[in-house]
Formats: sequence, C-alpha cells, structure tokens
Amino acid sequence: MKINILSPGRFHVCDLARELARNGHDVKFYSFVPTKRAVKFGLPKECSASLFWPMSPFLALSKKLFPKSQWAAKLTILFQDWLTSVVMRKCDVCIAMSGSFVAAPRKAKKQGAILIIERGSKHIMEQKRILDSIPSNKGKITVPYWHIPREIEDYDMADYVAVASQHVVRSMLKFGYPEEKLFVNPYGVDLSMFHPADNTAKEYDVIMVGNWGYQKGCDLIVDAIKLSNYKFLHVGSVSDMPFPKNDSRFTHVDAVDQSKLVDYYAKAKVFVLPSRQEGLAMVQAQAIACNLPLVGSKDSGAEDLKGIVEHSEFITIIEDFTPAALLKAIDLSIIKQKQLNGIQYAGNAAERLTWKAYGDRYSEFINKIVRK
Repeated sequence: MKINILSPGRFHVCDLARELARNGHDVKFYSFVPTKRAVKFGLPKECSASLFWPMSPFLALSKKLFPKSQWAAKLTILFQDWLTSVVMRKCDVCIAMSGSFVAAPRKAKKQGAILIIERGSKHIMEQKRILDSIPSNKGKITVPYWHIPREIEDYDMADYVAVASQHVVRSMLKFGYPEEKLFVNPYGVDLSMFHPADNTAKEYDVIMVGNWGYQKGCDLIVDAIKLSNYKFLHVGSVSDMPFPKNDSRFTHVDAVDQSKLVDYYAKAKVFVLPSRQEGLAMVQAQAIACNLPLVGSKDSGAEDLKGIVEHSEFITIIEDFTPAALLKAIDLSIIKQKQLNGIQYAGNAAERLTWKAYGDRYSEFINKIVRK
C-alpha cells in the first residue's frame, strides 16, 4: 500500500513512517528533515523524500533571521504545503500533520487517497481557550489567526483524525466532531534507549523533562517544590517562564540528545508533568520505561498510560491545577517509589508502549479502513 506522510519536521510521524515501512507498506516521508538525519532515527533511506534544500531559505528566514515572526512562520508553512502538493506522488493513504498542510492533503483526496490527519494536541479551539487562560499569555496571540481555519479545514476534510489520548478525543467531541472518525493510538517509546537503572544513586527527588513553561504547569512545579524540601531537576529548554535561581532545591540542565536522557532519569525518584494542554507527552512513556513513578494531569495523556501499565497505582493524576494538589501527588509518588522493590510497574504491558506496537496498531487500522 502506498502511504505518504507529510510533516514539517521529524516529530512522532518519522517513527510512524519507519514502523509502517517495517510492516511492509510503501512509505514516503515528506518533510524538511535531511535524509541523513532521518536515517539516524531508523527511517529507511528510500522512504525519505526530503525537501530540505528547497526549504532551506525559508527555514533560515523563520528559524534564524526572524524566529519570533508570525509572517515568516506562515510563509514557511505555506511554501512547504504548496511544494509538497507539487512533488508528492499519488498514494492510497495520506497522513498529514494538522494545520501544516491543506493544499497537499486536498490534492491527495482528489486523487482518491484516504486522508488521515494527525492531531497532536486538543481541538484547536480548546487549545486556544486553555492557552488564552494562562496569565503570562494575557494580551498575546496564543494561536495565530491564520492557523485556526487551516486546522478546522483539515478536520473537516479528513476521513479520520488520529489522536494519542482520550482527553484529546473529549475535546474533539466537545466541538461536535464525529467519534467514528477518531483513531486513538498512544505514542511509543524506544525500550532499547530507555530502561531502569536501579543501582544508580538518586540525586534528585523529582524530575521533569521538556520545555519549561506555563503550558507544562511549571509554575505549579515551582510553587510545590518551594512548599517542600524536595530536590528538583529539569532537563530541557526554557520557554515562557524563568527557571528559579539561587535556590539549591532547583537544578536546570539544557536540552540533551535523547540518547543521554536515560542517565538523567536514573538520577531521580519521580517524574512530574502537570501539563495544562498536550496530546500525549512522550517523555511520560520514557519515564515509565525507566520505572519512575509518574505524576501527570488529566491533560497530559497520563490517564491513557495509567490504563496501559500493569501496576497503575504507580501513576498518579493530580486532582486539580494547584501547587497543593501537585505536592500531594508528589508525596504519594515518593512513597510509591520506595515500594517498587524491583517491580517493573509497566509489567508485560511495556511492549504496548513501544514504537513497534504503535506502528502495528496504525498498520492494522489502515488495513481495516482500506478494506472498507
């Protein structure tokens, strides 16, 4: 089966392309990721349809010269969408990242392809509502005005929308999207890269990995840690809120290569992510693979992971978005961590958290909808 996958970068769909190729499909991954880099993530060279060179002037414009400019970002997205529509081959199934592509998937549908739109977060209008409610975003344009109609057009045009968690499903249903057109498939993790390190000394009580900002609930983390004597480690970039300074309880490490993350997970007891809006944060699956009890939110995808692992009591969902509720969940998880005693709490379900399992579920879904 010929499958075209359209993406503005690597994201999870590069892993999807690799796994669908492993399942025997004829896959082309259209993105501005250089083929050499895509191959490093396991994508077969023949599956890469890199647009890096024609896209490079636009990438320089939007990422280097005017990184905060909406017009540069819009120009880059529109050009990639148009270019992809021109060079893309005819296919049986087209999988496109929402909002980034409209012209290319429209062309694929006209040529008879089944269209699956990949939506990584909540419905765009629900996402905007949450982002607008964050105090630091007051007066800011949280979602570009030109991006919203592109998202909505993609939802309407799609035969199916693929999402990673039930809270995203609920947000789509809230805005009247047909449930039968939603495909729920949690993202995976590379178990060869992420694994327990029981003999490593625990230098930190709590760790969070990823962008440091209000969307991730980092303000709650700061306030909760300040109510305690816990030692906290953050690994990743800092975005829209400052990281605490001159406080020995807080340690920051700039973003590292994914292959190095396991060393930092090994130094902590509990993983925390009180995200206010996210599809399914993949760092949570990484933490589970490293056997760290997880504290998540109803909007981080943690509920879905809790339903997958064998010992769900090691995943705690915060009751509400307050420092007190977060600290209560951390306290409980610290106790749970002491109770592990060699238990791998994902159990036999760990295999369901892999990229292989993710790809197998996707391939089975594609085969089923094509047979219709």
